[in-house]
Amino acid sequence: MEAMSHPRDWKPVHFANVGTDEAFIREMLELITILEGSLILGEQREKAKGAIMTIMNDGLIPAFMELRTIRAPETASLPIADRLQPYEDFARKLWKAYKDLTQRTAEIMGFDIGFLYQKDTKFDEGLKKLRADWPALQPGVEGFLRQTRLEWQNDFSKFRNGFVEHQEGERMDFKKFYDIAVVEKLFESVWGTIVDLLVISMSMKLPPRTHIVVNDPNVHGPWPNRFRWVIEGLG
Repeated sequence: MEAMSHPRDWKPVHFANVGTDEAFIREMLELITILEGSLILGEQREKAKGAIMTIMNDGLIPAFMELRTIRAPETASLPIADRLQPYEDFARKLWKAYKDLTQRTAEIMGFDIGFLYQKDTKFDEGLKKLRADWPALQPGVEGFLRQTRLEWQNDFSKFRNGFVEHQEGERMDFKKFYDIAVVEKLFESVWGTIVDLLVISMSMKLPPRTHIVVNDPNVHGPWPNRFRWVIEGLG
């Protein structure tokens, strides 16, 4: 009921025991800094900022809470049904962050990435349109998106959308998604891809001769964050 009232009337509460010691929190917050240096302005910027925070608060943090349950030693001694449930809940929440919330955020910023989640033919068509609409897009983006689908997205989609939601196939067909080492890696891959997708999107809406790069201490010097600004003509 409090969420239905005006924010000024909300009482401070403890949302989640997760902080900036987690890399995904640091990099999601870093997206806000990049957004504020972009040409996404006014109401659009505020909506994009809220959408980025929604990915973190309503998608990645809930998935991370399930991952913590999976990691907990006591989970291994639960009955089989109770032991498997956190893996399936993890998949639901992580896919929500990756597809629903990330796609919505990109759309708010002016980019249609819906093709990324479609079948191969639609994906190929969408990739060509993306390049046509944004010719200054980095040359490696197509390869990055194709590799993402091949490495984990397609299999993850079949598990979450096919088996978890619609009981298509047998659990043994998806046994790797009940392996803690696999889900640890999957979480890292998904949140990293979300960050990369949104940085790629925002890089198309920067001031002239301004670029966002991954910081290389050997090239750019020390820097506390993953990304940094590079302005042509400035040392």
